[in-house]
This record gives sequence, C-alpha cells and structure tokens, in this order.
Amino acid sequence: MKPHIPRTTFGLAVMVSVVLTALAVLSGLVGRYFAHEELEQQLDHRITTESSLLIEEYDRGGLAALAAMVDSHHDRHENSGLGYLLVDHQGRRLAGSLQAEAPNKAGWREHLYVGNKTTGDRRAHQALTVILPAGERLVVAADRMPVEEIDAVIGWITAGMTSVMLMMGIGSAWILGLITRRRIDNISKVANAIAAGDLSRRIDRNNRAGEFDRLTETLNRMLDRNAELLTNLKQISTDIAHDLLTPLGRLQQQLELALTDCRNTQDYRHTIERAIATAVEIQQLFSSLLKISEIESLTLRKTFTPVSLTEVAKRVTDAFRPDIEENGRKLIVRLDHDLHILGERHLLSQLLVNLIENAMRHTPVGTTISVILSRAADHTILTVEDDGPGIPVADRARVIERFVRLEASRSTKGHGLGLSLVKAIATAHEAELIMEDNAPGLCIRLSFTALPIRDRKEATKV
Repeated sequence: MKPHIPRTTFGLAVMVSVVLTALAVLSGLVGRYFAHEELEQQLDHRITTESSLLIEEYDRGGLAALAAMVDSHHDRHENSGLGYLLVDHQGRRLAGSLQAEAPNKAGWREHLYVGNKTTGDRRAHQALTVILPAGERLVVAADRMPVEEIDAVIGWITAGMTSVMLMMGIGSAWILGLITRRRIDNISKVANAIAAGDLSRRIDRNNRAGEFDRLTETLNRMLDRNAELLTNLKQISTDIAHDLLTPLGRLQQQLELALTDCRNTQDYRHTIERAIATAVEIQQLFSSLLKISEIESLTLRKTFTPVSLTEVAKRVTDAFRPDIEENGRKLIVRLDHDLHILGERHLLSQLLVNLIENAMRHTPVGTTISVILSRAADHTILTVEDDGPGIPVADRARVIERFVRLEASRSTKGHGLGLSLVKAIATAHEAELIMEDNAPGLCIRLSFTALPIRDRKEATKV
C-alpha cells in the first residue's frame, strides 16, 4: 500500500515534527536503557563485593564468624539499602534481619521482595544467594528503589520533552503553514487577477532575500516579460495590419486595373508582373516575421558550432564592397585574425548583412561605412559604424522593434524588420547590442563571448 504523504505545508511540517519527536523518544528510551543497565551493574558490584567479604570471613572463622559479621554489616549498612540473611539448611534464620524468604537455589535473583518493619510494605531487591558447604544459605540483597526511581525520572523527562517537542512542532507547523498560505494566497490572488485580464498586477515583495522573495522576484520578471510580449504582439498585429494595407491595396488596384483598363496581352502582362512583385513583397514580409520568431525561440542554439567570425566578416564585406563603392560610399574593413565564437554561420552572416544594408539605406552619398572586428579580454567585438546622420538617442531603443521606421512618410524601401532581426540573432548568440553616437553618425557594437582556444574546432566550410 502506497504511504500517504501530506500535500500541505502544515501537514508536511507536522510530519517532520512527528518524526523528530519519535527520534527524541527513541533517544530517551536508549538513554534510559543504558542508565538502567549501568545502575544494575553498580548494584551487582556492591552485592558481589559484600558477598566476597562474607565468604572470606567464613573461610577464616567458620559459621560463627560469618554470623557475627552478617549482624555487624547489617547494623553498619542498614541505611545504605543493603540487607543480609543467613539461614541453615532447614531455612531457620541464623543471622541478619532481611525480611524475606531465602531462595533455595544459588545465584542471582533480580526481584526478591523484602518486607519493611516500619512501613509494612514490600519492595523489590536485587539478591545474590550463596550456598555454603554445610547447606547454609547466605543472601545479600540491595534495594532496587534507586534504580526504579531513576528509571521513573528518566521516563518522566522523556515524556515531558516529547510532549513539549510535539506541541512546539505542531505550533511551529501551524505558524509555518499560516505564513506559507498567506504568501501563496497572495500569489494566487495576483495570478487570478492576471487571468481575469488585469495584466498590470504584480506580487508584493518584502525585500528580505528569502526563498519566497526570490520566487516573487522571478515571477514578477516573468510577468513583466509576458506583459512585454503581449504588448509587442498587439503592436505587431497593428503594425502588420498597417504595413499590409498599402501592398494589399496596391495589389487590389492592380488587379482591378487588369479588369478595366487592359486591352491587350502586353497590358495584361505588365499588370500581372506588378501584381506578382507586390505579392512577393508581402511574402517577404511574412518570411522575415517567421524567421525572427524562429530565432527568438532559441531552439537554434542546439545547432551552434564554433564559427570563425573573422571569416564570416571577410566574406560579407568582400561581397558588399562593389555595391557600396558603386553607390558613392566608402567601406573600411579592419578585422583581427582568428576570432571564433559559438554560433550559426548563416545567421551571423545575415546579421552583418542587415547592419551594412541599414547603413547603406539610411546614409547619404559620400558616407564612410566601417566594419571592425576586434578582441577585448574574453569577448569578440563586432562594430559597424558610419558618419551619416545617425539616430537620435530617444529613438535608439525603438528602432530594434518590429516595423519601426523613423521617417514619417515611410518612403524608404523595407518594412522596418532589419534591426529587429539583428536583435533576435544577437540575443540567440547571447551577444550584447549597443547603439552609440559616432559623432557624427551611428555606431552599432555587438559583444560576443569569445571561444577559448582549447575549445576551437575547424569552422564548417560553406
């Protein structure tokens, strides 16, 4: 049968208290046992010592000397709990005043009941019987009352401590359960409020660095993140609708034009080509959104391998150099050798492509674009900077959001997803993205964790 385990804080605390109390009881019983055995040994030692002395006297002086010594020992040890009795082979008392019947067999008797002349009651004694050569029996007994009293005291102490521990344990369990329930109820109220639609609610924190406070901080961060994601989702939905209105409206206009104005095959062909271009633009929009979502899921980290960022940067800049120079801009490239990170080669290439395209798209003719790759301590720094108009400080946090374009007319080609994709790729690679003023122009810096030399492998060739 499966044991029942309490599922509440109070029940668990009570269970622990009961277990600890049981251990305390067991410890008391073990202590009582050893104390009892020690006292028993002390009684046996006293009795054995007295019996040896009396037997030695019997060996020296015979029965008369033994009887005299028994009487003298009784007078001397009457108040010490020791008693003596000497009887002949018929059981008649020869010496001693022990109020008990002498056992017929030699040896130890743990409970020999002895009467008391004063009180008339009978108390148990520990006794040793020795049978002499002529059949006389010598009995030496010690009162067991001290042993029983100490056993009782230890028992009462154990019972008292057990009761106190059990009451304190149950009381502590009740207090612990009360505190825990209050904290959990607080979390539950906030969770229910959020489930009901109040996304601004947060869990109160006591700032005491306890387990619940750390849990509260973690949950509040999670709630902040969820609220941010929901806000982004709403914004994305609005932005998608806004950005799709123009191409969908254009597509509708082109198709209507084909129905009303086209008169020959050439007109139809020209209108269909424009409609296809618009459809491709819409497809690219959704493709970019899916790509960003895939990267933000962080599942791609499982496929990361050592990548030479130097090689990636060299290939991308070599490919862009003719276009940059053809469009009247200048490209400066400074790459340190043998800089490796853990990542995905194609994503890193896409990141640098987007940064260079962004610099080309938003700077005038004559601008100088610089791509710099360097090492700083245990980090690899990728920098793309230009001396164009730059981005105002107030707008730098916004430009990495989806569909954000700073020009009001939105005349520049694109949907405002380039830097969002850069941010997603940087986050997937655990890289810090920093935007700074290049005085003039914009400086975008990404700091990657460098791959230690001992962990580097040959980067996969594409």
